Amino acid sequence: MNLNAILDRLQGVRRNGSGWMARCPAHEDRCPSLSIRNENGKILLHCFGGCSIEAVCAALEIKVRELFATEREIYKPEPGIVRETQKQITGLRGRLTRDDRERALTVVLADETNLDAAIARALALAVEEELVQVAIDGNGQ
Repeated sequence: MNLNAILDRLQGVRRNGSGWMARCPAHEDRCPSLSIRNENGKILLHCFGGCSIEAVCAALEIKVRELFATEREIYKPEPGIVRETQKQITGLRGRLTRDDRERALTVVLADETNLDAAIARALALAVEEELVQVAIDGNGQ
């Protein structure tokens, strides 16, 4: 469900900074107490009157999951080569110094089509003193 469809179901909608305010459909609301914002594919609802998100969604006749991007957009499984590289990294972390173990590690995924660019990116990150692992996927996946 998109933001406009939800706003159309509400009463007393008005713009408020980066979002909107409206009368909460879950309780008798004379003054707008429902905050509505759209952030990163999520529609965020908050009733300052204390209504739960489940109550607000029930009053809007929608399911809570409809406030979020579709499952297809949310779940993007990592390629097998990335999972395998992460396992290798876990084993290698034991041999790093304490300070290096606490640093984030960047994995650069490469295949035959982007090998030069991936290596250049990894080298640039290494020059910036980041820990870098290049994972080369020979399956083209």
